[in-house]
Amino acid sequence: MKTVAVNGYKSYIGKNFHKYYKKKYKIIYYKDDINNLSKFKLFTKKNKFDFFIHLAGLSRLKCDMNKKLCEKTNYSSFKKIINHFNRFDKKPRVIFVSSSHVYQISKNKLTENSVTKPSTLYGKLKLKSEIFLKANYKNYCILRLFNVYGRKQPPNFFIPDIIKKIKKKEKIEINKSIRDFIHIDDVLKVIDFVINNDIKDTLNVGSSRGVSLEYIVKKISKKLNNKPLLNITNKSDKLIASIKRLRKFGYKKKINEKFFNI
Repeated sequence: MKTVAVNGYKSYIGKNFHKYYKKKYKIIYYKDDINNLSKFKLFTKKNKFDFFIHLAGLSRLKCDMNKKLCEKTNYSSFKKIINHFNRFDKKPRVIFVSSSHVYQISKNKLTENSVTKPSTLYGKLKLKSEIFLKANYKNYCILRLFNVYGRKQPPNFFIPDIIKKIKKKEKIEINKSIRDFIHIDDVLKVIDFVINNDIKDTLNVGSSRGVSLEYIVKKISKKLNNKPLLNITNKSDKLIASIKRLRKFGYKKKINEKFFNI
């Protein structure tokens, strides 16, 4: 049985990964502050693991609220972890969960070689971490996640926020943007695939389908049988994944288009 260490254990992905794969893998969690390197070193001394999934970090909203803490948590701590792993004789495979926010908006589907030009601090630090990882560690896989959704998702995500606003009859302001939404189940399947195959690369993790924000709002409102107070601005852009590279590695599972959970 493979041993998988995970930080960010309270994250949406972290909780679901444990739920689905606790019988397949021995999963151990680092539960202390990711900025506390001494405790992390003690954790790695007490626990041996084959894979390390890096999920810890501040959200986009929290990054905007506290830029210094975001820099420390989302980049500096990860840099220290990689430097620490480089001292190991047997180095764990690092699965770095990155984001589509590293890319520049494009009319075409985004490949892993598309222009990276993040517009937010969150995206900039994800890209900065990717660059450091590639330059300083050999045993890694980077997963650039697009918009993840699914059951019991925290309220700070787009779909739960829309559901709340429709139910409370609050005003919803969106634009005409097109985004790529991927269900949490599919994200977990890709992580499982990476663990079980010798993949050391950067991969997009999306549905490869574009859907408008307006479509999502109207679909949810129909399920709730409640008309939304909707204001749509004219701004329009696209952020859609190409997953051809993932397919080339042999990932054959169908990316399901599921109903947006309520």
